[in-house]
Amino acid sequence: MMCDIILAGERAQFGQPELNLGTIPGIGGTQRLIREVGKSRAMEMVLTGKHFMGAQEAAQRGLACRVVPGEDEALVAEAISLAKEISKQSKPVVALAKESVNTAYETGLTEA
Repeated sequence: MMCDIILAGERAQFGQPELNLGTIPGIGGTQRLIREVGKSRAMEMVLTGKHFMGAQEAAQRGLACRVVPGEDEALVAEAISLAKEISKQSKPVVALAKESVNTAYETGLTEA
C-alpha cells in the first residue's frame, strides 16, 4: 500500500495477516487500508487476520490500479511498460505531481 501504482496479477491476494503473528499491521498499514477499502472491510481484514481479497476486488475498491491478465511475466512486462511511459515525462514535473498527489492524500483539502 506504500507503492505509488499497484498492478495486480490475476491470482494476487491482499490481506493483513499480522494479527496471526501477535502484532498489528505496521508502516501505516491500518491507515492506508481504511482509506482504500473502508472501515468495515479494513476492520474485518485486520481483526481476523484471515480475510484476504482477490485481485478483482482490490481493483474495484481502488487498492490496486488494475488487474493484469496472464502469468507473472505479463505483469512484469506491464509494470516495465508503465515505468517507461512515466520516464518519458519531465522528471521535475513527475516529482512535483507525485508530491502533490501524496500531499492531497495525506492531508485535508484545504492543506493540500
